[in-house]
Amino acid sequence: MDEIIRLSGYMWDGEQDREAVVEKLCKVLVLVIFGVCLWTAAESLSSSGADERGYSAESSFVRNQAVEDEKQGMIPSAFSVSDSLDFSVPAPIPAPAVDQKVQENMENLGTQAVPSDVPAGSGSAVSAIPVESDQAEGSLAEEPEEVLPAMLTIHLYGNGGSPAVATVAEQADAVSSENWNIPQRPGKVFDGWYLDEACTRPFEAVEEGTTVLELYAGWSELEGFVSDDEGHILSCTSEGVIVDGLLALPGVSACTGIEAGALAGVAGQIMEIYIPANILYIAPGAFDGLPNLMYIEVEAGNPNYYSENGILYTAGGEIAGRPVWYTGE
Repeated sequence: MDEIIRLSGYMWDGEQDREAVVEKLCKVLVLVIFGVCLWTAAESLSSSGADERGYSAESSFVRNQAVEDEKQGMIPSAFSVSDSLDFSVPAPIPAPAVDQKVQENMENLGTQAVPSDVPAGSGSAVSAIPVESDQAEGSLAEEPEEVLPAMLTIHLYGNGGSPAVATVAEQADAVSSENWNIPQRPGKVFDGWYLDEACTRPFEAVEEGTTVLELYAGWSELEGFVSDDEGHILSCTSEGVIVDGLLALPGVSACTGIEAGALAGVAGQIMEIYIPANILYIAPGAFDGLPNLMYIEVEAGNPNYYSENGILYTAGGEIAGRPVWYTGE
């Protein structure tokens, strides 16, 4: 500052002139400081995204020019910087009008038209996209209403078996006998479902339009044997059940015992008898009169009988059947 005052002494004379120069230089300095403050504030706004919000880019040019002038020793006018800053927000860009033809198509399809107004400051406009009428009609076509399959009520009659009747409900297009419980009947074997009680018409499929179906259980005799309603063997009808002298009684729950004299028709062919765990009753003398019987065996787990050395015993230890070689000693 003293140097400036000293140099100024060549131009002005007198103490009063010097004081006037100092006063003017101080004012200029204040204006420079004020201009720097304005420039700093403008730079801060620029870095925080002022340009993205639509502010004028002119202020950036003015700031850059002020920096260049300062580097070259020039003193920018604080008022020019202040006046050059433009912080106004640009008016929103109006959205283009929706094509009239497209709008009519959309109204005919019952859809909402694209809004033509755009919120202020969004910086973008909504453009209308033409819609192909055929494609739109196809996409908006009503889907066919789903038809639920008809339900079928099925009555299953035991026809002498147990249970006497059972009722199930299934979809008419998905009927399967594999899902039904098989009834039980002593002395008989289940052989399928029939449309009539006499079991002359086997069930194969559901006829169209049927809503209620009545089926009857069919029964057949144990292969090679005749049994009563208690499941006791009454006779042996086929020599095919005896293989190499071995007679194996049926191992199914429908067969529960054997009566005396049941083996009279094949007595001379039997050399060995096998009794499964389901045989719970053996009539006294059922195995008498078998001239070639050499061995009797009972399956483990039979609750009423067991065998030892080819001899048949009751669970209580009494002899229920013996081979021909047994003398009782």
